[in-house]
Amino acid sequence: MDAEWFEALPLLRQKFGDRNFATWIEPIRCSRDEHGLRLEVSSRFFQEWVTRHFLPCIRQTLRAANGTISDVRVVVAANGEAPAPMPRAAVIMAPPSRAVRTPKIGRLVPEYTFDSFVVGPANEVACRAARSVAEFPGRRFNPFFLWGGVGLGKTHLINALAHDLLARPPRARMACLAAEAFMNSLITSLRQDQMAAFRDRFREVDVLILDDVEFLAGKERTQEEFFHTFNALYAAGKQVVLTSDKPPHAITGLEERLRSRFEGGLIADIHPPTHAMRVTIVTQKAALQGIALPAEAAFALSQRSGPSVRELEGALTRVIATAALKGMLLDRDLVERVLAPITRPTSAPSADAILEVVGQRFRLSVADLKSHRRARTVAFPRQLAMYLVRTVTDVSFPSIGDLFGGRDHSTVMHAVRSIEAKRAQDPQTDALVSTIETELRSQLH
Repeated sequence: MDAEWFEALPLLRQKFGDRNFATWIEPIRCSRDEHGLRLEVSSRFFQEWVTRHFLPCIRQTLRAANGTISDVRVVVAANGEAPAPMPRAAVIMAPPSRAVRTPKIGRLVPEYTFDSFVVGPANEVACRAARSVAEFPGRRFNPFFLWGGVGLGKTHLINALAHDLLARPPRARMACLAAEAFMNSLITSLRQDQMAAFRDRFREVDVLILDDVEFLAGKERTQEEFFHTFNALYAAGKQVVLTSDKPPHAITGLEERLRSRFEGGLIADIHPPTHAMRVTIVTQKAALQGIALPAEAAFALSQRSGPSVRELEGALTRVIATAALKGMLLDRDLVERVLAPITRPTSAPSADAILEVVGQRFRLSVADLKSHRRARTVAFPRQLAMYLVRTVTDVSFPSIGDLFGGRDHSTVMHAVRSIEAKRAQDPQTDALVSTIETELRSQLH
């Protein structure tokens, strides 16, 4: 593997997020020719997707790390040996015959099991409930609705639940997918006049796991179809598992009949991990890579990284990569040196200062940012201001909602998630946020 590509991988994971990284970036093989770097993939579809959605940011990251790189191209491997992409939210389906119960398994995250899930006060109820669902599918806690902020372990927990279910005889027929994938499958079936096959596909499973169910909000046709799918599965005693970044009552645009069904089972939430949990998590994740992380280094990582498990894992990846590439000892000093440039300053800007800076950047007043105007020229800057207040200060989601005109905390969570997604997919947005963060830090000196 080319050295520049290897060095860029931790940064790309941070930019794109764990799911996109594992699905689209990790399978890439990198080589070099007279024109520059060749990113080899397995198929033309894979090539088109990476080129359209990720290549600009990949180029920017590589050239920032090494200005001598002349070109970066995505090509289909000539020998066809590059691994084919399989989204982590892939559908896990049984063969057509009802008599055959062995499912065709899509790609679950192998290491996301109950054994590797660190349990503590922030997630104990959710974990116990997930274990109970795996043990008694369709009989206890149906539906099971799991919600929490970005990067707190929802994906880990539903993967663990799926692994446990598949290990129990008789092996369950399961569908595990994102709500967006459900909608796309529905649209395709409608266009091809294959709705009967679509309904059979989802209504004959033993377990349906639907991730990011808030995506259904405002999509009437998809909600209608999912409503009937839910009813069919529930009436047959089949298990339904749902995840979201907010509780059912806070999902704006969700039909009342669906909301009432989601609230008819068990609702469990996951909170940001405590400091002790964070130390355990980072130590365990390092151990999975064969690294015995010193206690002082684990403590420093817990202090220096962001509030979510995903940010903690990204910080660990960055430190491990630096230690490996530069042949340095992985200790507290290295953690401090590597993470200091990206750590929040001890003295953080105030929320009012953030509103002023964002307002000046977009030529808006603070009153505009706090208003309920929905115009694009105001909505995006408002989301950006919410994101910065949350990530740069220690203000809670409910308090941020109060600051922005008495909004619900779920609105703030949505704004934070939206900006995180834009930063991962759009280099210009990422550069804009970084510029404002730098400006805010400069005001402290």
